[in-house]
Amino acid sequence: MPAPEKTTEREFDIVIYGATGFTGLRTAMYLARTYKQGVRWAISGRSASKLEAVRDKLVAIDPALSNLTIIEADASSHESLEAMAARTKVVLTTVGPFMRYGEPLVAACIKQGTHYVDSTGESPFVFDIIQKHHEEARRKNIMVVPQCGFDSIPSELGTKMVVDFLRKEYNLSTKSAKLSVVKFRGTASGGTFASLSGMLEAEGTGLGSLVDQNQLVPKEIASKLTPAKISVPSTFYDKDFQRWQSYFVMSSTNEKMVKRSHALQIEADGVGYGPHFTYSESMSSKGFFTAAITNFGVSIGGVALSIGPIRRFLEKHVFPPPGTGPTEEELENGHFTMNIIGESELPENVSGDASSSAAVPIRAVAVVQGGEPGYTETCRYLVESALCIVKNENRIRAENNITGGVLTPAFAFGQVLVDRLRALNVNVSVSKL
Repeated sequence: MPAPEKTTEREFDIVIYGATGFTGLRTAMYLARTYKQGVRWAISGRSASKLEAVRDKLVAIDPALSNLTIIEADASSHESLEAMAARTKVVLTTVGPFMRYGEPLVAACIKQGTHYVDSTGESPFVFDIIQKHHEEARRKNIMVVPQCGFDSIPSELGTKMVVDFLRKEYNLSTKSAKLSVVKFRGTASGGTFASLSGMLEAEGTGLGSLVDQNQLVPKEIASKLTPAKISVPSTFYDKDFQRWQSYFVMSSTNEKMVKRSHALQIEADGVGYGPHFTYSESMSSKGFFTAAITNFGVSIGGVALSIGPIRRFLEKHVFPPPGTGPTEEELENGHFTMNIIGESELPENVSGDASSSAAVPIRAVAVVQGGEPGYTETCRYLVESALCIVKNENRIRAENNITGGVLTPAFAFGQVLVDRLRALNVNVSVSKL
């Protein structure tokens, strides 16, 4: 393994880029509350005056932040992005829509030997930076890790925990994993709708790649994978979750990341999650009619949003503007629970012996719970992901055989991130079902 880029002698551990936006501000507030010492950080964005207003809010949390460094940087200025990246070990960015504003920052980070973490849920953006920057980031040992918010940490970590549990406890690969959102209460911000609009604009009117689970899988690995399940709005009863299931709106994004984690693991160890591994997501509903109505709404909404004039009208007149978000009460009341059930392959020595009790697959369930998903937990996930690099870089490189490239949260951070979250009393657990 080539030596990592020298990023330890930087002025800062983390720079939060986009700190004046709703998610960026909440991320800075989380860092201010949780790590009053031991992390060197700064905030960055286009407007110095707006950044000063953010700093004033942070001083109310921790007076020691009165001297918090402000860095002006603009997505339209490569020079300013490179100057910012050169000062820190990790850039944590919440600036979206990423399809419009994200790629120049990735390029700047790789040029300056700086690691990168973001909050995107935009698969076309991730596909774009894989095509443009994965090989160079791999050569330079720079970790570029997108989708470190609610998209897609619960899906990624829950699946990884199930896979690791079956392998460590029973020495078995995972044949299938499925996730259901069993509880959910959250609110979208203006930035969420802007990112959705940007993603659909990038896709045009065709939605084919939105449901292509293997879109982010390296081409040389694709032939080794089981053909992807296609997630489209459908209503069905799942006996394991014991609830009627409907379409989960972020399933297409999350499924792509889980499949990329599987593929990257195959590159690393030749095995991945399992030779026949499949993955899917859905949302639990109270009954058949609730699930059916949800799917009908998703279908109609998806068609409407894929039509440019309708999407632009909604973006201008209906969706909340970028920079706005949930109220404090909505954040306090938000919560989610996701269950991920994995089923093992059969042991090789009993695969043909139907009479043997050992010929029954082992099943495991991971539970991931948290507060308000889009902002409270997203901000936590972002900071803790960045700190995996800042505080635990040697461990994640050793345990996960990490070099660099455009990676995934599960592949890059894995158990290290699980341990960090558990240390904060976040419920991430796995057990035999």
